[in-house]
Amino acid sequence: MNAGRLILMGSGEVSNRLVAAHRLGVERADAREAVVLDTPYGFQENAPLLSERLTGFFRTSLSIDASVASYRSTSEGEGARERMLAAVRRARYVFAGPGSPGYALATWRTTGLATALRKRLTEGATVTLASAAALTAGSKTLPVYEIFKAGAGLEWLEGMNLTAHLGLEAVVIPHWNNTEGQGFDTSRCYMGRRRFRRLRAMLPDRLGVIGVDEHTAALIDFGTEEMSVLGVGGVTLSGADDMFVAGGEAMPLATMFELLESRPPAPPQENPETLPDLTEAKAARSAEMIADTLLRLESKAADGSLQARDTLRSALLEMSELAVSGLVEPAEWVGGYVELLVDARSRLRAQKRWEEADRIRAGLERLGVTLQDGPSGTAWILEEPR
Repeated sequence: MNAGRLILMGSGEVSNRLVAAHRLGVERADAREAVVLDTPYGFQENAPLLSERLTGFFRTSLSIDASVASYRSTSEGEGARERMLAAVRRARYVFAGPGSPGYALATWRTTGLATALRKRLTEGATVTLASAAALTAGSKTLPVYEIFKAGAGLEWLEGMNLTAHLGLEAVVIPHWNNTEGQGFDTSRCYMGRRRFRRLRAMLPDRLGVIGVDEHTAALIDFGTEEMSVLGVGGVTLSGADDMFVAGGEAMPLATMFELLESRPPAPPQENPETLPDLTEAKAARSAEMIADTLLRLESKAADGSLQARDTLRSALLEMSELAVSGLVEPAEWVGGYVELLVDARSRLRAQKRWEEADRIRAGLERLGVTLQDGPSGTAWILEEPR
């Protein structure tokens, strides 16, 4: 198994202090693009601005492309949900951050996102969760907005439990050392020590807590079997006993699991399911190969394979995109017409009728065709439609 890594950030996800943590996650996953989930802050009026800020951070600070896998509300429908999931299933680096953990969980609950993220973690990808999103990673989630802002009673929500299959089951608490309260205790993600002791007593026995300080990241790498801490603070592992791991330090995952009293992972499947893949059929732009792949996926889904069902849903989205661009390359459709005009221009140039030749060139450029004159003749390139 080519296991990936989970990065948990206490706060400061776009600060210079945590660029190194993002960079390690990107490099170890060999990612070429960061995929940002906007659900945690999807209810906010400034959600588009937050998305722009986050994608801009990855482009500027990490020099990689970034896109938003948008799913701001369940009202957006199945198409939006499946597009978000398809982006996650392809991603090598997934990021989610600020917002409301309660809102995020309620929106993600029936999407299958947790399953998709777990799968990415077993396939070598990096999943980075900061602040509100970090709260959703464990088996239980603290509804901090509801308690701290709206006065709800102390309780835990069911979390996504992203890493139990890899041997790590715990609760994640970002903003562990928060001091914004000044005159009152806002550590432990704004709960304060007194209220957090009560919350801790409500957790199941032997369920540990990972507390991540602000402007700090815990990089939990299941491939190298090591947890390392980056940033200005540290990480507190709280099980039967507490242990503080400072920034710059690392520990074996086996030690971390033991401290948190976490269960060992289940043995991997001996014969993991192999599913038909659309990649080759799409590359060949073969309608027959595409139809064959979809039918084989449908058969496996009908036999009860949930993985085949999810793959089929993603494939249908890909087909909707292909319906826009078409199976035949645009250059093949217009090639004959362009060649006629290129030939006419060449004859005009040979006759030194430069003005008429330039009109043909300008007209082709307006249509997205770029001409390149060379010693052996004129080549042309059709720009991809935007």
